[in-house]
Amino acid sequence: MVTPQATGPTSAGRRSQNISSGGSPARDMRWLSVALAVVVAAAVAATAATVRTRLAPVALAGAVMNPPVPAYEFRLPDQDGHLVSLADLRGKVVALTFLYAHCPDVCSLIADAFHKTYSLLGPVTDRAAFVAISVDPRGDTQESVHTFLAVHHVQGEMAYLHGPVAQLRPVWAHYYVGSDAQEVNPESVAAATPTAAQVGHTAIVYVIDPAGKIALFLPGNLDPQDLAADIRALAKP
Repeated sequence: MVTPQATGPTSAGRRSQNISSGGSPARDMRWLSVALAVVVAAAVAATAATVRTRLAPVALAGAVMNPPVPAYEFRLPDQDGHLVSLADLRGKVVALTFLYAHCPDVCSLIADAFHKTYSLLGPVTDRAAFVAISVDPRGDTQESVHTFLAVHHVQGEMAYLHGPVAQLRPVWAHYYVGSDAQEVNPESVAAATPTAAQVGHTAIVYVIDPAGKIALFLPGNLDPQDLAADIRALAKP
């Protein structure tokens, strides 16, 4: 009696086993390498996009100073007699303008825009400051200034700085406040006691960055949405 002996798989069986196992190990490794390369490439691309987004310059609504220029330093009393200097406001974005309380037109528009901007900023107001400097030292009495601030709802929101002509003259000059943006109004700065008729000033809002440099400026008829967007952009850590 012959005992049957187990025989190995036929070549056809071996081919069948190879097919059912999904291919050779070498081929599997090649597919795995391709998959890993795709994943790594995607991660690198995403990281590069994030870096580009963070490094890209922020689009600003105002006319940008390129490069930003150091803002002229001042130290003047506000509507309550407290001294305020530009250096005190380092670390904040400063919206700076020039007004007078009896101004019949653009000054009121700017003050109203400041109030609307303040309302739009929410918690960002902690990193912002709104400052007006008088261009009418005689007419801007404490009473008239407080009335102006109340009428335009900027009490507690805007500092209104004032002083004698001799103290204000260099501030006006360095911020090009006058009959146009190129020169200081000679009648305004030469008069011992300027009257409302002699006051000529540029309707402009400077935006000073947290480092104390003028980053941009906007016209007197600015859109509060634009000013709020620029302040938010410059106030980012």
